[in-house]
Amino acid sequence: MKIFIPLFLLLLLTCEKNADIIESDSCGESYTIHDIWNKKSATIGFDSDEGSYFLSRHISGSIDGVITAYPCDLPTEFRTEGKKVTVSGNLFDSDHLPSPSAGGQEIWKIDIHDIEFIKNEK
Repeated sequence: MKIFIPLFLLLLLTCEKNADIIESDSCGESYTIHDIWNKKSATIGFDSDEGSYFLSRHISGSIDGVITAYPCDLPTEFRTEGKKVTVSGNLFDSDHLPSPSAGGQEIWKIDIHDIEFIKNEK
């Protein structure tokens, strides 16, 4: 019995929790969440090379750090470059993303749960 307790504690400490895999209808792929945005401000942009819209957000505490998040599905009314929005959703990695074009740029996909224009920005 004395050996069982330390062995059990060792087993508990060495177990790793597997990340939850999200099944998404809007994204058409399963993913593991990298980060969660909850009402984060972002600016809508358009990538002419990719032919798709993205959300851009400065990484606070950095000089040139930017997160570029390509939405799985951006509602039509939000497809206007330069508009500021608040957005909630899951950031995740995908094989269907372009490479960063500048140092300090992070590129992710975003499964949007909520998006709205910032007041006085329509």
